[in-house]
Amino acid sequence: MEEGYYFDLTLWQCHETEDDVSLIFRTTNGRIFYCHLDPTQFIRSPKATEEYFKCINLCRSDEEELDGFYVEDAWAWFSNAFEPLIHELAPSTLTLDHRPTLSDYLFAPYFVCTLDAVDEEMNPRRLDTQDHGWGAPFVRADQQNLDNLRQWTRLYQPSEVELCYDNHKTVLIQPPSRVTVSSDDTQVTFFFKAFGRTFSRQHAMKELDTLKKIAAAQFPPPPEVRVCRLHGVVQAEEGLAGMLFSWIDVKAFLSRGLAEDSPVELRIRWREQIKATLEWLHKCEIIWGDAKAENILIDKENNAWVIDFGGSYTPGWVDEEKAGTVEGDMQGFKKIMEILN
Repeated sequence: MEEGYYFDLTLWQCHETEDDVSLIFRTTNGRIFYCHLDPTQFIRSPKATEEYFKCINLCRSDEEELDGFYVEDAWAWFSNAFEPLIHELAPSTLTLDHRPTLSDYLFAPYFVCTLDAVDEEMNPRRLDTQDHGWGAPFVRADQQNLDNLRQWTRLYQPSEVELCYDNHKTVLIQPPSRVTVSSDDTQVTFFFKAFGRTFSRQHAMKELDTLKKIAAAQFPPPPEVRVCRLHGVVQAEEGLAGMLFSWIDVKAFLSRGLAEDSPVELRIRWREQIKATLEWLHKCEIIWGDAKAENILIDKENNAWVIDFGGSYTPGWVDEEKAGTVEGDMQGFKKIMEILN
C-alpha cells in the first residue's frame, strides 16, 4: 500500500435468510465504495465460497469470533478482494487540497461495486449505477423545522465544519467526532453527533425539542450543572446531518467496573454531581429519558456529565411504562447510585 494512503472497511450488513452481504469501504483521500456480494456469482470456486460463508456467518452471529475465525479475518478477506479495484478507482495521486470537512465525509464521490469469482480468481468490478441501496445519513427536515431551529440555535453547513483526526490513517474513514468551527477568527472545538442512517426523524426531533428546553432553562454553568449543551445543528440539502455539542475531554463512560476501580471519594463526587444535575433537569420539567450508567460521561478531570436526551429508554434500567417520566428517570438514577455505592 502506498505511503500515507489507506482504506478500510467501515460497515457491513448481512441478512438472516439471504446469503448476500453489503459493505462500505472508505479511503483517506475521500472516496466511498459501496460493495454488494452474492455467492451465486462465485463460479467453480469452492474455496472462495467457503471463506465467504465463514465471513457472513460471523457477521450474522454478532460475535467477535466464531470457530477460531475472527472479525479481523473477515474484514481482511473482504479488503483483500476489493483492494485492486479501490487502488484503481481511488489512486494515491488523488489528494485533498484542504483540511477535511464534514462535506468531504458526507458527500464523498462514490462507486457501486460487486465481486465475481471464477475458478477461484477474484474479480472485483464497478457497476454502472449510482444506486448503492443504503439510506441517506440524514433526517428529513422541512422549512418549518429549519425556521424553528433558527429561532433558538445556529445552523451550520457541512463545509463550515472541519474534521479533527489524531491518526492520519483514519482521515475520512473514521466517523467524525471531534470537529472545529470558525468563530470570531478562532477555532472552536465541538463534539459532532451524527443522526446517521438508523436515526429516525421522530427520535431526532424529540432530542432537539429536549435540547431546546435545556437551552431555554439557562442552567447555571458547571460545576453546578453538568449537561452537554447544544451549540448548533448541521444542515444538509437532504435534511439534518447532526448536532454540535460542547467538547468534553472524555476519560470513560460510567460502568460498574469503573466504579469498582475508583476510590470512595470519587464515587461520592460522581453521585453528588449526577444528583444535582438531575434535580435541575426535573426542576425545569425536563426528562432525561434514557437514564443509565452508559449515559454518564466521566471527563479527564473526573467530573460526571449527564448526556443523551434522545427520549428512548433501556430495558433493565427503566421500565417501559415509566419511560419518559420523572419516575422513570428516578428508577434509572437509583440503579446508577447502586453502582456508585
